Amino acid sequence: MVTRTVRIPYKYGGVVKIKPLFDVHAGNIASDIAGFKKYLAKDDDEYTYFLGGGDLTDSIITTDIKRYQKSIDATTGDEIIDEQIGEMRRILEPYKSRIIGLGTGNHEDSISRKCGTHPTKRLCAELGVPYHGYSCLLGLTLFAENNPKKCVRLVIRIHHGWGGGSRTRGGSITSFERDMGKWDADIYMFGHVHKKQADRMPRLGLQAGKLVSKPQLLVLCGTYLKTFTDTQESTYSERAGYPPTEIGSPIIVIEPGKTSGYELRADI
Repeated sequence: MVTRTVRIPYKYGGVVKIKPLFDVHAGNIASDIAGFKKYLAKDDDEYTYFLGGGDLTDSIITTDIKRYQKSIDATTGDEIIDEQIGEMRRILEPYKSRIIGLGTGNHEDSISRKCGTHPTKRLCAELGVPYHGYSCLLGLTLFAENNPKKCVRLVIRIHHGWGGGSRTRGGSITSFERDMGKWDADIYMFGHVHKKQADRMPRLGLQAGKLVSKPQLLVLCGTYLKTFTDTQESTYSERAGYPPTEIGSPIIVIEPGKTSGYELRADI
């Protein structure tokens, strides 16, 4: 696990937005790259930051007999991994100064274990951004540029995720909610299950002798990989009988200056 502490600026009286970057699966014909680009550009400003949690590239190659399928491979040459890394680097290049870090997922992890190269580490090196591993505990301090005494501190737990994905809306939330009792964090970000959901968990505490509410935020960070294509070729998700997936990702909004120090929400 990677542990980091980071300071990022915000404008006093405004908000900080964090956009999760999970499960894009670039290089798969079912990946909605246009939708991902729109998400990156939506309401973007200098106080919007990015956190990656893996499977940005599909990272499935021809020797992966169980998973490779020529009909859903969107790359054009033999250098499948190189093409996918190059595409993701070009997409993220304009935002690299505000990428707090990128993590890896099970797809990239499979390449690093079998092929002697690491797609996510290579992408991080090309963009010049920190690598967060498979999971990360991030201490985040927000400092007001126009009021230096105003700081907000919180902790984010980032993990690519696990499990096969639930076929019900509440199943995945319940699965990851159990993890929240094991870590001291304010925001929990998970991927892998390709769900776009969020939930606030109530938490009460003391601050300056007063009872205050400091809820925890659980975010399932979405995907850009479609369950179905409009062709005769079937995807893995179609064959497995998974329900249609909502494409996109939540946007985490941190609003400093509240009674508890800040307010959290996820805009779906």
